[in-house]
Amino acid sequence: MEITVTEEKENPFLKRKELKLRLKHLSSATPAKADIVKELAAKYSVADDQIVINYVYSVKGLSESIAKVKILQGAK
Repeated sequence: MEITVTEEKENPFLKRKELKLRLKHLSSATPAKADIVKELAAKYSVADDQIVINYVYSVKGLSESIAKVKILQGAK
């Protein structure tokens, strides 16, 4: 799975980072949310419980998905 960040916003009022992602998953199904959380936790050096996935949608006809994710700053 290849993760590309298409949009990244800091939200200081709610103490979180909001991301929109494009996930490329050639010859496999849509990635599970747990797999996405593990990849993002390693990439951003945060705990798994600081990542909230709003949605993951597959793009029709392609081996790609679009996801909206929040990384919380104030959690443990």
